[in-house]
Amino acid sequence: MLLRVCLLLTVCSTLASAGCSQFPLMKDAFSQSFASMKPDSGGYDDGTDEVDGWVSEAGVEARGDRPIEVDNDPFRALMSPKAKSIERNLGIQ
Repeated sequence: MLLRVCLLLTVCSTLASAGCSQFPLMKDAFSQSFASMKPDSGGYDDGTDEVDGWVSEAGVEARGDRPIEVDNDPFRALMSPKAKSIERNLGIQ
């Protein structure tokens, strides 16, 4: 009986100490796996911030003689500058 108790205590202490010592390693592996999923721009430029001259000309040409529409959009402040530029070219203020 004493042997079983000693063996049980030894096994429990071994498992508990191994689990505690593995926790920082698991935490690092977990944070590294999430870091690998984050997008990295890597200097990539998709050109959406550039202003094309033909875009404004195309908007004026396509609009023709139609008046500029006024849109009371409460979320307009959340729009990107590129989206605002597109709406301006389409004739929406």
